[in-house]
Amino acid sequence: MMPMQSLVQPPSYTAQSPKGRHRGIKTERIFRILLNNPENTFTRYRIAKSAQAEQIQVSLLLRRLEKSHLVKGTYVADPKGLLTEWSRLPIKFESQSYMLTNILDLLKKTSLDYALTTYQAETMVNHYLFPTRTDLYIRANDFEKWHNLLGENGALVGGGNVRIRLYDDHVFYNRFYVNGYSIVSIPQLIVDLIREGGVAVQAAEMMIRDYHNFLQLNQLEDYRPPLVEAVA
Repeated sequence: MMPMQSLVQPPSYTAQSPKGRHRGIKTERIFRILLNNPENTFTRYRIAKSAQAEQIQVSLLLRRLEKSHLVKGTYVADPKGLLTEWSRLPIKFESQSYMLTNILDLLKKTSLDYALTTYQAETMVNHYLFPTRTDLYIRANDFEKWHNLLGENGALVGGGNVRIRLYDDHVFYNRFYVNGYSIVSIPQLIVDLIREGGVAVQAAEMMIRDYHNFLQLNQLEDYRPPLVEAVA
Protein backbone atom coordinates (compact mmCIF):
# COMPACT_ATOMS: atom_id res chain seq x y z
CA MET A 1 0.00 0.00 0.00
CA MET A 2 1.17 3.52 -0.64
CA PRO A 3 2.31 5.62 2.34
CA MET A 4 -0.35 7.59 4.20
CA GLN A 5 1.09 10.96 3.16
CA SER A 6 -0.57 10.29 -0.18
CA LEU A 7 -3.79 11.53 1.48
CA VAL A 8 -2.35 15.02 1.39
CA GLN A 9 -0.19 14.93 -1.70
CA PRO A 10 -0.50 11.82 -3.87
CA PRO A 11 2.82 10.61 -5.31
CA SER A 12 3.51 11.24 -8.97
CA TYR A 13 4.11 8.33 -11.37
CA THR A 14 5.79 9.12 -14.65
CA ALA A 15 7.65 5.99 -15.70
CA GLN A 16 5.71 3.45 -17.77
CA SER A 17 8.29 0.79 -16.92
CA PRO A 18 9.78 1.09 -13.39
CA LYS A 19 13.53 1.61 -13.47
CA GLY A 20 15.57 -1.41 -12.49
CA ARG A 21 12.82 -3.90 -13.33
CA HIS A 22 12.88 -3.66 -17.13
CA ARG A 23 13.99 -7.22 -17.74
CA GLY A 24 11.33 -8.78 -15.51
CA ILE A 25 8.63 -6.55 -16.95
CA LYS A 26 9.65 -7.39 -20.50
CA THR A 27 9.60 -11.10 -19.65
CA GLU A 28 6.02 -10.59 -18.46
CA ARG A 29 5.23 -8.83 -21.72
CA ILE A 30 6.53 -11.78 -23.74
CA PHE A 31 4.35 -14.22 -21.76
CA ARG A 32 1.36 -11.91 -22.26
CA ILE A 33 1.91 -11.71 -26.02
CA LEU A 34 2.42 -15.47 -26.43
CA LEU A 35 -0.72 -16.38 -24.51
CA ASN A 36 -2.84 -13.83 -26.36
CA ASN A 37 -1.61 -15.22 -29.68
CA PRO A 38 -1.24 -18.97 -28.99
CA GLU A 39 -1.57 -20.21 -32.57
CA ASN A 40 1.93 -19.25 -33.72
CA THR A 41 0.73 -16.09 -35.50
CA PHE A 42 3.64 -13.93 -34.24
CA THR A 43 7.28 -14.15 -35.29
CA ARG A 44 10.06 -13.70 -32.75
CA TYR A 45 10.80 -10.33 -34.28
CA ARG A 46 7.19 -9.21 -33.90
CA ILE A 47 7.08 -10.43 -30.30
CA ALA A 48 10.28 -8.51 -29.50
CA LYS A 49 8.92 -5.37 -31.15
CA SER A 50 5.58 -5.59 -29.35
CA ALA A 51 7.28 -6.25 -26.00
CA GLN A 52 9.93 -3.58 -26.65
CA ALA A 53 12.49 -6.25 -25.81
CA GLU A 54 15.70 -7.42 -27.44
CA GLN A 55 15.32 -10.35 -29.85
CA ILE A 56 17.96 -12.26 -27.88
CA GLN A 57 15.79 -12.04 -24.75
CA VAL A 58 12.82 -13.43 -26.68
CA SER A 59 14.93 -16.23 -28.17
CA LEU A 60 16.45 -17.25 -24.83
CA LEU A 61 13.06 -17.31 -23.11
CA LEU A 62 11.46 -19.32 -25.92
CA ARG A 63 14.35 -21.78 -25.82
CA ARG A 64 13.84 -22.31 -22.08
CA LEU A 65 10.08 -22.69 -22.47
CA GLU A 66 10.54 -25.11 -25.35
CA LYS A 67 12.77 -27.34 -23.19
CA SER A 68 9.87 -27.52 -20.74
CA HIS A 69 7.50 -28.42 -23.62
CA LEU A 70 5.39 -25.31 -23.00
CA VAL A 71 5.92 -23.87 -26.48
CA LYS A 72 7.12 -25.05 -29.86
CA GLY A 73 8.68 -22.08 -31.57
CA THR A 74 6.14 -19.37 -30.86
CA TYR A 75 3.25 -21.84 -30.74
CA VAL A 76 1.82 -22.35 -27.25
CA ALA A 77 1.81 -26.13 -26.80
CA ASP A 78 0.64 -26.13 -23.18
CA PRO A 79 -1.50 -23.07 -22.28
CA LYS A 80 -2.10 -24.22 -18.69
CA GLY A 81 1.60 -24.86 -18.11
CA LEU A 82 2.58 -21.53 -19.64
CA LEU A 83 0.00 -19.63 -17.59
CA THR A 84 1.30 -21.35 -14.44
CA GLU A 85 4.90 -20.53 -15.36
CA TRP A 86 3.96 -16.87 -15.92
CA SER A 87 2.14 -16.68 -12.59
CA ARG A 88 5.35 -17.72 -10.80
CA LEU A 89 7.30 -14.72 -12.02
CA PRO A 90 8.03 -12.36 -9.10
CA ILE A 91 6.33 -9.00 -9.58
CA LYS A 92 5.76 -5.91 -7.48
CA PHE A 93 3.20 -3.24 -8.28
CA GLU A 94 2.15 -0.09 -6.48
CA SER A 95 -1.43 -0.07 -5.20
CA GLN A 96 -3.85 2.04 -3.20
CA SER A 97 -7.14 0.93 -1.65
CA TYR A 98 -10.38 2.89 -1.30
CA MET A 99 -13.92 2.38 -0.08
CA LEU A 100 -16.54 3.46 -2.63
CA THR A 101 -19.89 1.71 -3.01
CA ASN A 102 -20.72 3.04 -6.49
CA ILE A 103 -17.42 2.28 -8.21
CA LEU A 104 -19.06 0.65 -11.25
CA ASP A 105 -21.22 3.73 -11.83
CA LEU A 106 -18.09 5.86 -11.71
CA LEU A 107 -16.27 3.61 -14.17
CA LYS A 108 -19.16 3.97 -16.61
CA LYS A 109 -18.82 7.74 -16.58
CA THR A 110 -15.08 8.38 -16.39
CA SER A 111 -12.91 9.15 -19.41
CA LEU A 112 -9.79 7.96 -17.54
CA ASP A 113 -8.33 4.69 -18.80
CA TYR A 114 -8.48 1.52 -16.71
CA ALA A 115 -8.76 -2.26 -16.98
CA LEU A 116 -10.55 -4.44 -14.45
CA THR A 117 -9.00 -7.64 -13.14
CA THR A 118 -9.49 -10.37 -10.45
CA TYR A 119 -12.90 -10.61 -8.74
CA GLN A 120 -15.00 -8.02 -10.54
CA ALA A 121 -13.58 -8.94 -13.94
CA GLU A 122 -14.03 -12.68 -13.35
CA THR A 123 -17.65 -12.14 -12.30
CA MET A 124 -18.34 -10.39 -15.60
CA VAL A 125 -16.94 -13.17 -17.80
CA ASN A 126 -17.10 -16.41 -15.79
CA HIS A 127 -19.74 -15.70 -13.11
CA TYR A 128 -18.12 -17.79 -10.36
CA LEU A 129 -16.66 -15.41 -7.77
CA PHE A 130 -18.50 -12.91 -5.62
CA PRO A 131 -16.96 -9.50 -6.43
CA THR A 132 -15.69 -8.72 -2.94
CA ARG A 133 -13.21 -6.22 -4.35
CA THR A 134 -12.88 -4.21 -7.55
CA ASP A 135 -9.25 -4.27 -8.74
CA LEU A 136 -8.29 -2.11 -11.68
CA TYR A 137 -5.07 -1.26 -13.43
CA ILE A 138 -4.63 2.39 -14.33
CA ARG A 139 -2.13 4.21 -16.51
CA ALA A 140 1.14 4.93 -14.73
CA ASN A 141 0.78 8.69 -15.18
CA ASP A 142 -2.85 8.84 -14.01
CA PHE A 143 -2.63 8.14 -10.28
CA GLU A 144 -3.22 11.71 -9.14
CA LYS A 145 -6.20 12.02 -11.49
CA TRP A 146 -7.75 8.82 -10.15
CA HIS A 147 -7.01 9.75 -6.54
CA ASN A 148 -8.76 13.09 -7.00
CA LEU A 149 -11.66 11.59 -8.94
CA LEU A 150 -12.33 8.95 -6.30
CA GLY A 151 -12.08 11.50 -3.51
CA GLU A 152 -14.48 13.89 -5.26
CA ASN A 153 -16.99 11.05 -5.48
CA GLY A 154 -16.88 10.25 -1.77
CA ALA A 155 -14.23 7.51 -1.65
CA LEU A 156 -12.48 6.90 1.67
CA VAL A 157 -8.78 6.05 1.50
CA GLY A 158 -7.54 2.83 3.10
CA GLY A 159 -8.71 -0.78 3.22
CA GLY A 160 -11.89 -1.07 1.20
CA ASN A 161 -13.63 -2.57 -1.80
CA VAL A 162 -11.60 -0.80 -4.51
CA ARG A 163 -7.90 -1.23 -5.27
CA ILE A 164 -6.08 0.60 -8.04
CA ARG A 165 -2.87 -0.91 -9.39
CA LEU A 166 0.07 0.77 -11.10
CA TYR A 167 2.50 -1.53 -12.84
CA ASP A 168 3.27 -1.54 -16.55
CA ASP A 169 1.06 -0.01 -19.22
CA HIS A 170 1.55 -3.13 -21.35
CA VAL A 171 -0.97 -4.78 -19.00
CA PHE A 172 -3.61 -3.12 -21.22
CA TYR A 173 -2.46 -5.28 -24.15
CA ASN A 174 -5.44 -6.93 -25.87
CA ARG A 175 -7.92 -5.82 -23.21
CA PHE A 176 -11.60 -6.11 -24.11
CA TYR A 177 -14.98 -4.81 -22.97
CA VAL A 178 -17.96 -6.37 -21.23
CA ASN A 179 -21.11 -4.27 -21.08
CA GLY A 180 -18.97 -1.20 -21.59
CA TYR A 181 -16.42 -2.04 -18.86
CA SER A 182 -12.76 -2.41 -19.77
CA ILE A 183 -11.19 -5.73 -18.72
CA VAL A 184 -7.62 -7.03 -18.98
CA SER A 185 -6.95 -9.76 -21.52
CA ILE A 186 -8.07 -13.27 -20.61
CA PRO A 187 -4.50 -14.55 -19.96
CA GLN A 188 -3.76 -11.57 -17.72
CA LEU A 189 -6.99 -12.15 -15.80
CA ILE A 190 -6.21 -15.83 -15.26
CA VAL A 191 -2.69 -15.09 -14.04
CA ASP A 192 -3.93 -12.37 -11.68
CA LEU A 193 -6.48 -14.83 -10.25
CA ILE A 194 -3.78 -17.45 -9.67
CA ARG A 195 -1.60 -14.88 -7.94
CA GLU A 196 -4.55 -13.79 -5.80
CA GLY A 197 -4.72 -17.29 -4.31
CA GLY A 198 -7.55 -18.93 -2.39
CA VAL A 199 -10.89 -19.33 -4.11
CA ALA A 200 -9.67 -17.17 -7.00
CA VAL A 201 -7.47 -20.08 -8.10
CA GLN A 202 -10.61 -22.21 -8.55
CA ALA A 203 -12.01 -19.59 -10.92
CA ALA A 204 -8.71 -19.52 -12.81
CA GLU A 205 -8.77 -23.31 -13.21
CA MET A 206 -12.33 -23.15 -14.57
CA MET A 207 -11.26 -20.59 -17.17
CA ILE A 208 -8.16 -22.58 -18.12
CA ARG A 209 -10.30 -25.65 -18.86
CA ASP A 210 -12.20 -23.58 -21.45
CA TYR A 211 -9.24 -21.39 -22.35
CA HIS A 212 -9.64 -21.14 -26.11
CA ASN A 213 -13.33 -20.25 -25.88
CA PHE A 214 -12.63 -17.57 -23.29
CA LEU A 215 -9.85 -16.24 -25.49
CA GLN A 216 -12.44 -15.47 -28.15
CA LEU A 217 -13.79 -12.71 -25.90
CA ASN A 218 -10.64 -10.73 -26.67
CA GLN A 219 -11.79 -10.55 -30.28
CA LEU A 220 -15.16 -8.98 -29.46
CA GLU A 221 -15.69 -5.24 -29.44
CA ASP A 222 -18.07 -5.44 -26.47
CA TYR A 223 -19.23 -8.74 -24.99
CA ARG A 224 -22.69 -8.75 -23.44
CA PRO A 225 -23.53 -11.98 -21.57
CA PRO A 226 -26.96 -13.48 -22.27
CA LEU A 227 -29.64 -12.62 -19.75
CA VAL A 228 -30.51 -15.39 -17.32
CA GLU A 229 -34.22 -15.59 -16.61
CA ALA A 230 -35.23 -15.90 -12.98
CA VAL A 231 -36.83 -19.17 -11.95
CA ALA A 232 -40.20 -18.68 -10.28
